Amino acid sequence: MKRFVVPVVAGVLVFGAATAFAASLNVGSTSLASGNATVASCNANAAVTYTTAYDAVAPAGYKVVTAPVTSAVGCANLPFKVTLTGAANVLLAEATGTLDASGAGTATFAPATPSAALVTGVSVVVTG
Repeated sequence: MKRFVVPVVAGVLVFGAATAFAASLNVGSTSLASGNATVASCNANAAVTYTTAYDAVAPAGYKVVTAPVTSAVGCANLPFKVTLTGAANVLLAEATGTLDASGAGTATFAPATPSAALVTGVSVVVTG
């Protein structure tokens, strides 16, 4: 009987301690932890495009060099990441930046500039 009771009691103690610890974690808009909270969005949407330039270095062709991002002033000074994808959502490149006081910024894809012909999608995520 002792062989059964000791593991059960130990399990209850460990589970109880882990549950108590998880219940004490806090959640905020700039951190990730266990729990839930409603956080305000800095903007309903953000816009992103990309610019190209001709590169004569093999393989020659138009390459994506920058990705201008526009958002609301409420997103000022927040970091962002632009992702370029190709066929079947294959990741081609990612670049990061920080929005300025007006909520705008530009990500630069250098030195690795992907071929513009391969780009089928562009997305931006603003975090903070």
